[in-house]
Amino acid sequence: MMSVPASAGPASWIDAEIAIAWRRVGACLARLVAAGERPPNPAIERRVAEHAGSDEGDELFARSCAPLGRLAHVLGLRALDVEVIATALAPHLDPALEDAFALLSRNQRRVVDLELVADLLGLDRSARLELVDVLDPERALIALRLLAVELGDARAPFARQIQIPLDVLPLLAGRGELSPALRRSARLVRAAADLDDLVYDDVTRARLAETCATIGASADLAEPPWIVLWGPRGAGKRTLAARIAAYATRPLLEFDTTTVADGSGDEQLRRAQREALLHGAILYVGPVEGELLANEGRDLVRRLRNFAGTVIFGVTADQAPRFAASRPLQELAVPPLGERERLALWQRQIPNVAADAIARGFKLTPGSIVEIAAEARASTRGVKPADLRAGVDRRLRSELGELARPVTTSVTWNDLVLPADQRSRLEEVIDRHRLADQVFGAWGLGARLGYGKGVIALFSGPPGTGKTMIAGLVANELELALYKVDLSQVVSKWVGETEKQLGKLFDLAARAHAVLLFDEADALLGARTKVESSNDRYGNLAVNYLLQRLEDYEGVAILTTNLASSLDPAVQRRLTLHLRLALPNEDERARLWRSFLSPAIPGATTIDFRALGDELELAGGHIKNAAVRAAFLAASAGRPLDMELVRRAARLELEDMGRL
Repeated sequence: MMSVPASAGPASWIDAEIAIAWRRVGACLARLVAAGERPPNPAIERRVAEHAGSDEGDELFARSCAPLGRLAHVLGLRALDVEVIATALAPHLDPALEDAFALLSRNQRRVVDLELVADLLGLDRSARLELVDVLDPERALIALRLLAVELGDARAPFARQIQIPLDVLPLLAGRGELSPALRRSARLVRAAADLDDLVYDDVTRARLAETCATIGASADLAEPPWIVLWGPRGAGKRTLAARIAAYATRPLLEFDTTTVADGSGDEQLRRAQREALLHGAILYVGPVEGELLANEGRDLVRRLRNFAGTVIFGVTADQAPRFAASRPLQELAVPPLGERERLALWQRQIPNVAADAIARGFKLTPGSIVEIAAEARASTRGVKPADLRAGVDRRLRSELGELARPVTTSVTWNDLVLPADQRSRLEEVIDRHRLADQVFGAWGLGARLGYGKGVIALFSGPPGTGKTMIAGLVANELELALYKVDLSQVVSKWVGETEKQLGKLFDLAARAHAVLLFDEADALLGARTKVESSNDRYGNLAVNYLLQRLEDYEGVAILTTNLASSLDPAVQRRLTLHLRLALPNEDERARLWRSFLSPAIPGATTIDFRALGDELELAGGHIKNAAVRAAFLAASAGRPLDMELVRRAARLELEDMGRL
């Protein structure tokens, strides 16, 4: 096709196209009159005469410079393909042509069919057979939805009606925007060919620069490569795709797969391919779930196999996806941001707010950081750190869904009564998570470890010794949310379902950056038994799977149990900390009574805490219950708290425990 001169505007090519159509109507009518099949028609002859003075060479040149010509050049259409489109388009340009076509049609229908096209073009028998190829669903006209063909009778292909889809008309009218039918599922993005403003680690940045250079050099290849960007949701795959396209001096057409869940995905994807070619854009398809690539993903690849341009896939996955295609492939991992990169992005989004704690505690993706910062900036009272934390918590609730429920606690070190050595061990494990980026990242130790980078703590001891309370303290010190695993949602009687739910739980927790609490962990991690039945075998499989996931987990997971001896022995090797909690001694019991009986309670200052610690052998949880019960007894009696009420509350607590 010829290049497009600046003078070839929409009006000039439409006039030329109408002239071509009327000249062909006149020639067809003349053949029919000469054969005695139609009488002369003065009205048609007058319209033909109006366009008789135009030169056909100028008209065809105008067509080649028009959107129709650009369409043919970009999609590699045959001359016959262009004529079919032009014929179907003609009644939309000049309604009078519809009446003329009805007069010439053998069945007098006011439609365009292949029979009419053949008559207008004066095709012989062999050329008519070539015309049937227009209906081939693998050719560009049908595959890219440039032409709609009624189903009709396959034995009479020339009688089947052809139409220009409504969303194609704006393209042929010379409009530069996307088709209206695509506006819900796609958008055209133009980015700058610049990587300096992106917040990624040096390794990812170097790989990205290499990919950009490769795509820039592959513009003229007959089979451009496909690119697979994989990483967690919100890692910035769309942003990276737009930069890659910019280095090839091309826009990016983003096709959002989440907007076509109603079954229209195939049609929309075909339109997206067409629009990407027409706009000279690189096609981005995402998000694609990594675990689906081996199944539905194969069908996705099949639908794109004839696409002549570059495709970038945005794959949501925590590990390299399985992906096979006949095209050359390039793969780029988009890892989670490190603490330094997260802090830099927070400071860029909210420069006047201290976000060090959130950057350190929550391994958020760039997308989540940008969204949370935008929500906070929308507040009329200015951005506060509490607003940022609220945005994080909303995402935690959404991510973990029904598999775990939040545990709200305000425990501090002052509330905790522990021996000094156990307290120091707790501080050590808290620092292990807090300093993980420094040790595993900046110091390079993470490259030597394939697993075991998380914090897995076991708190064991009798009931009431504060296991859940200490878990809350760990979460508060790390400024993370504590989520208690809901065993009713995780454990299933169906084979393989427990493992599937556990896998989903750990994947979501990794993205949500929550502290997972497995209360009564022996229910999930009981010692594996000798296989004597299928139940034993499948029960052992669930324990095996949970042990593997704990070892691979890079977050914080806390296990609690009253019976450490009932846990599988393999648990011990995977622990960062095993804190064995014993019943408190007299001094510790006195401190617990003092911490729970606040001075704000009338009469609390008269209580002999030392005497209570000596007299009552209670665990911390039971002391808390007794203290609350004593406060209610005092309120009910309408008198200040005293030792008699406290002793009565403790006696009732002991009776409830089954002790005299």
